[in-house]
Amino acid sequence: MRLVHWISFLAAALAVLLIVVVQLVDPAARVAVPGLGPVPLYWVLGAVFVLGFVAGWVYLPGYAWALARERRAWRREKAALESELAKLRPAKIEEVPRIPDRPVEETASDA
Repeated sequence: MRLVHWISFLAAALAVLLIVVVQLVDPAARVAVPGLGPVPLYWVLGAVFVLGFVAGWVYLPGYAWALARERRAWRREKAALESELAKLRPAKIEEVPRIPDRPVEETASDA
């Protein structure tokens, strides 16, 4: 499993554990939420957890789309480089290194 999945799993487990602990320690714990008035704390924690989960799922398709686009660009570049390499392979250009300030020596193939 990827590290991101483990981190997500641990965050979910901690959120559930926190909600259970709050419920066991003080079942009557309430938080004042503007517009709703006092609501149980575990409702707020649960809502925050669900919103975070939904936000992750909204982010995921955009990230996957960007990765797919990048992968297509890499494949196009790879295909272009492979076609260029296929054109150059039959040429079999052999270079003999030459130092510019030294005279050219004749080889047996030049004679």
